[in-house]
Amino acid sequence: MHNEDDFQKFLALETEKQSRIINAAMKEFLGGFKKASTDVIVREAGISKGLLFHYFGTKEKLFDFLIDYAIGIVAAEFLEQIDVRRKDIFDSIWQMSLLKQDISRRFPAIFEFLSCVYLDAKVCPAKDHLKKFTELRNEKLAEVYEHCDKSLFRDDVDPQKAINIVQWTLQGWTDSKTAFLSPENVGTEMKENYASYLEEMREYLDIFRKCFYK
Repeated sequence: MHNEDDFQKFLALETEKQSRIINAAMKEFLGGFKKASTDVIVREAGISKGLLFHYFGTKEKLFDFLIDYAIGIVAAEFLEQIDVRRKDIFDSIWQMSLLKQDISRRFPAIFEFLSCVYLDAKVCPAKDHLKKFTELRNEKLAEVYEHCDKSLFRDDVDPQKAINIVQWTLQGWTDSKTAFLSPENVGTEMKENYASYLEEMREYLDIFRKCFYK
């Protein structure tokens, strides 16, 4: 993976400009490395192509940087912050949702980007790094599930299937909030409506509790 010294010019930029470039690039790479267009990235980010290559050198180095950057953010601000001691799985999901929403306000495509990169068999240089990250994520989520009190679920409900339904629903709900927004508008939209989003998410979790718990 990259050496941070290679990207000092980019990391010296103001945070807002960094975020615009990162968000535009992550969104464009969702369709795969080969299909991604640097023309689209610079247009969405509001910079020139010359500046993009000034900061990263090549499309490959930009992609490599994004993978490492995204892994670092999600590991530090999501995985390491999860409290695995909670007995109520819906409390755990609520906490994880808060953490993810907070990250997604700044980097709306970050979780989908990591998923897409991992599934792209052509991304050979990053495979080992992504594999270790995915193993860490799976271990953390398994630990959360292991500590939850499964006796809270109704006898006719499979706890794991119920949890899957909740996670898929919340992911779809999150995607619906940002699907039609450009990268530069997502952060503003989520910031302005953050309280209402959290209230709506809490309402969904309350419904799931009524459906799945005794």
